[in-house]
Amino acid sequence: MTLKRFSKDYKNYGDWLKAQPRTSEYAKRVIRFHERFPTLNLNELRNTRLKDHNLSTTSWKILKAPQKRDRNLSLQILRLMRKGVPFSKAIEQTGANKKNTIINLGKYLYKSKGKWTVTVLDRIESEMMFYDRDEGLISIVTTRSKDRSLIAEYFNAVNKALKSGDTKCLKKFDNAIVIDADGKEHYFVTDLERLYEILDAQEEPEFFELYV
Repeated sequence: MTLKRFSKDYKNYGDWLKAQPRTSEYAKRVIRFHERFPTLNLNELRNTRLKDHNLSTTSWKILKAPQKRDRNLSLQILRLMRKGVPFSKAIEQTGANKKNTIINLGKYLYKSKGKWTVTVLDRIESEMMFYDRDEGLISIVTTRSKDRSLIAEYFNAVNKALKSGDTKCLKKFDNAIVIDADGKEHYFVTDLERLYEILDAQEEPEFFELYV
């Protein structure tokens, strides 16, 4: 694929960058945006706004199926990077598209000293399975990384309790609450018998192996 000309005076971004010291605020902005959107030309970079290329604040419910898949892959990359995996390696491990990941993570992915970095927390909506005290196994849309981590930790504890019969690992979830994207409160199931009932009610019971 042939790349479009970067500007009237410069064939590509590299020529523009080397033409003179790029230290002005305008130039720094162009450089920052080029790192995120390397296929845009100079005029497009001048006029682009981050919010026009950002799906991180978009409600889960209005995303199309391919966009939901991209968001889930992006959240995997976010989790890997928070564990110290470099961005390029995380992209390689997940098979995600770099451009889609940048768009999906928005402000939660940024460059610091030339390296891609992620924030410690985020408020990206995501659908997750949940053992609800009143409704059993349901799916809910979470609104922040703290809840995703808590649910992942919970499912790991559930797996452990079901295999060992020891419910000590579930005690910390007795009074824990997750509030979904609609503002509804959800309480964790911590009673072992109730967990077995939920599993028995499923046509194909499964264990969830999640990682915080």
